[in-house]
Amino acid sequence: MNNKYLNPPGKLYTCNPSGLHKVNFEADRLLITRAGNEIRDTETIRDLSPSPDLFRTALQEWKNKLDEEEWWPLYEKRFLKELEWETRVKALREVYKRLIAGKNVVLICFCPDHRYCHRKLVGEFFNKYGVEVQELNPIKVEQIKLF
Repeated sequence: MNNKYLNPPGKLYTCNPSGLHKVNFEADRLLITRAGNEIRDTETIRDLSPSPDLFRTALQEWKNKLDEEEWWPLYEKRFLKELEWETRVKALREVYKRLIAGKNVVLICFCPDHRYCHRKLVGEFFNKYGVEVQELNPIKVEQIKLF
């Protein structure tokens, strides 16, 4: 890869809607979900969301039946494979073009915990291009499991 494209000047952020109040700077706000409530002043990029099959599998077969440590690696593996699809690669390139042009980008999803969310995986995709991603609404305290 040409070095002029490494470490682009734009910054990359991720958050859920409750973290949007921290976006007090100029940024392209990209909602990377397949469905859900619309958010004002955002552009929806469905090609950066999990496929309907993966989303359904995660909700119906994994999340309520397995601990995060069990289902997250399964989800991560499948989602990263989906990011290789042509439509996903095109959407990733569009985000990267914005970063190269010096635009800040915020990737938004509805998941409450960024550690187990595709927005984290999409953000981390850009690490190999010198882009550090910052979660604007991080989980800072681990929840204690009582049972």
